[in-house]
Amino acid sequence: MYIIAIILFAIIVAVIIMSRNRSKTNNNSVEIEKKGKNNNPPNVTSKAGIPEPVLNSTLAQHLKQSTDDITLSEHKAPIYNASPEPKTSPFETLTASELVEKFGLYDPKLDLPDYKYPPIDLLDTDLNSSPVNAGDLDNNKQRIVALLNTHRIKIDAIKATVGPTVSIYEITPATGVRIQQIKNLETDIALTLSSVGTKVIGHIPGTNNIGIEVPHSTPQLVSIQSVLGSHTFVDASMQLPICLGKTMDNKVFVKDLATLPHLLIAGTTGQGKSVALTSIITSLLYKKHPAELKFVMIDLNGIELTPYSSIGNHFLAKTSSAKKAIVTSLDAAESSLSSLCIEMDRRYSLFQDAQTRTIVDYNKKFVNRTLDPSSGNRYLSYIVILIDEFADLQTTTNKSIEQLVIRLAQRGRSVGIHLIISTQRPSVKIITGVIKSNIASRLALKVITAIDSNTILDTSGAEHLNGNGEALFSDGINITHIQGGFVSSAEIEAVNSFINHQHSYATPMLLPEYIDSFAPKPFDSDDRDPMFEDAARLVVLHQQGSPSLIQRKLKLGYNRAGRIVDQLEAAGIVGPFEGSKAREVLYPDEYSLERYLEGLN
Repeated sequence: MYIIAIILFAIIVAVIIMSRNRSKTNNNSVEIEKKGKNNNPPNVTSKAGIPEPVLNSTLAQHLKQSTDDITLSEHKAPIYNASPEPKTSPFETLTASELVEKFGLYDPKLDLPDYKYPPIDLLDTDLNSSPVNAGDLDNNKQRIVALLNTHRIKIDAIKATVGPTVSIYEITPATGVRIQQIKNLETDIALTLSSVGTKVIGHIPGTNNIGIEVPHSTPQLVSIQSVLGSHTFVDASMQLPICLGKTMDNKVFVKDLATLPHLLIAGTTGQGKSVALTSIITSLLYKKHPAELKFVMIDLNGIELTPYSSIGNHFLAKTSSAKKAIVTSLDAAESSLSSLCIEMDRRYSLFQDAQTRTIVDYNKKFVNRTLDPSSGNRYLSYIVILIDEFADLQTTTNKSIEQLVIRLAQRGRSVGIHLIISTQRPSVKIITGVIKSNIASRLALKVITAIDSNTILDTSGAEHLNGNGEALFSDGINITHIQGGFVSSAEIEAVNSFINHQHSYATPMLLPEYIDSFAPKPFDSDDRDPMFEDAARLVVLHQQGSPSLIQRKLKLGYNRAGRIVDQLEAAGIVGPFEGSKAREVLYPDEYSLERYLEGLN
């Protein structure tokens, strides 16, 4: 019995020892398995000093025998090479009101906090203009009354209002007098006053009076200082206030470009088109901060708008590939307008995500910190596109530029993109019906014929203007007779110099880059077809750039003829592909072509 008891005790002790070893093995296997799930960091060994790969292989059979009641979630292994938790945006943790309370409203002007607006004393006040003599006004009134009495036309009162270039005599007709009776005496009134250009303008809106305009013998110039320093302009609560001059009754004429929303300026050479353009630019420079406004200036002549290159980092926008802030080439003009279309589409996407319809509503939300900048939202500045001599773009390129301008005119208003186009050739080929339908606001300076006036304003009248900045402004409904403000070159230089000497952005505003996937490959004169010159002479002779012509006349296959046409396009001899139409031939005669081919050889 004693021997049996010893054997049983030894068996029980052995079972207990084996059970403890088995439990310890299972715990080690769970730790090893969890370490394997944490990317198996190098140079990690077990407590026994055995490398993990070896340990895993030796304990493989024990891992299979691990008990089901042990779960991995009960044993947490350390995490190796864990990246820090990403920083959350304040917009994800705070409401808009809490952000405003903590950071305040967003202020776009803080990028240039010390920027100062140009002072009014930079502008000249003395334009050497002689005032109208009060005695002459009284004499003219007496002559008008005497003439009307001669024709038995009775009036109750007459008064004179002196304007910049004309004086307006307001007549209050007696009861029963018809306006047409006085209009019929327009020639007689001009003869009586010895004044060329006198006209009866008819009923003056808002009054019971009839107006007679009498031009001054020495017209007065309207200084830009008198306009920009007026309370009408200084106190204007407009988004983009532009001062166009003064009306004939000496009232400052200010319009909001944001509501126009585009403007067409047209008139013959030397009548004040460029001065009107610079007065508009000066108006905006006096009212807007560089963070609120950017210009895209297109001047193919490189004369009128180049003085503003000195304020490029403050107020101009350009593409990243452009060398100059002022666009002076056709390719750069097309690229800039294409980039503006991309910017316009991006702004519409931002509006859609922000559930807004206008740039004012969008910027208001951004300023109130309800839009997250990390989602691509940003404060949007107004962009004003200035095109000097639009006719150069129309006559020297294909229809692509006109299509870009029309697209910007149709959709740019809501996103803060506005067009100001000027031209000195007011013909139907330049100012097309599509352009007029999308640009309702127009400024007509003096033109030669009534046909030109109809082209600009859809009515006559501009042919009777006296020039020197006198213009008719139409907002699509009403026409206002104004005298434009005069800005001298010295004043432009003084304003630009004041802005240029202040702290600015590092570069002009960069527009999205436009990549033309259909642009022709660069022309390699060494890799041209042997029949290249013969084909060039052929298309210039027939003024028709089609592969079928080359194929038929030179007896070539269609594929080879098509490659030759591609080479002619790359060489600038024919224009781009235009669907079923033949390509435009860019050389008018064989003489100019031969000179070009000599240069290639």
